[in-house]
Amino acid sequence: MDYDQFVDLCILCGCDYADTIDGIGPVTAFKLIKNHGSLEKVMEHLKEENKIKDKYRIPTTYPYETIREIFKNPEVDRNI
Repeated sequence: MDYDQFVDLCILCGCDYADTIDGIGPVTAFKLIKNHGSLEKVMEHLKEENKIKDKYRIPTTYPYETIREIFKNPEVDRNI
């Protein structure tokens, strides 16, 4: 797992910036990232799975691109 995949895993596991996806815990999140490689591909997979069986409740707003940017390029106050 590289750094980008680790960040995607952290987002998928749940963070302060977005609601979690019902039905996905740390083990499932790890498997999804391992099998699909990125959060974009995981989201595509989950949407396809939901067409077959409504298994995962994806929040209406799930801004993972923005969250990823916050994790990778945090705003830092160097005056502290």
